[in-house]
Amino acid sequence: MIAVTCRNGEHFAVDPDSIERIETTPDTVVHLVDGTKYVVSETLDHLLRGIRDHRATLLVVQQQLYGGIAEVADRRAQLRIERRARSRDGDSRSPDAVRPDDEQD
Repeated sequence: MIAVTCRNGEHFAVDPDSIERIETTPDTVVHLVDGTKYVVSETLDHLLRGIRDHRATLLVVQQQLYGGIAEVADRRAQLRIERRARSRDGDSRSPDAVRPDDEQD
């Protein structure tokens, strides 16, 4: 989200992904994809810097998130996996035991 100020002094935030276009003559008008228009006091350059900073922040967070996932995956690769002593269906035999119907001729 980027912070903007309406001409009447009201402060609010706009999602940069919902901005369709920005007009600058004579006032700065932000057009959203849903058809909403806001006349703001910020300049085009200020809005573009805000959008750039927002997207750069998203890229950094995304990189940190994916780096964290890779780190967790590396840790999981080091875990030891053991087989259960009993099968999940409640059968008291070992899960490695061959069932009579599984035997081949």
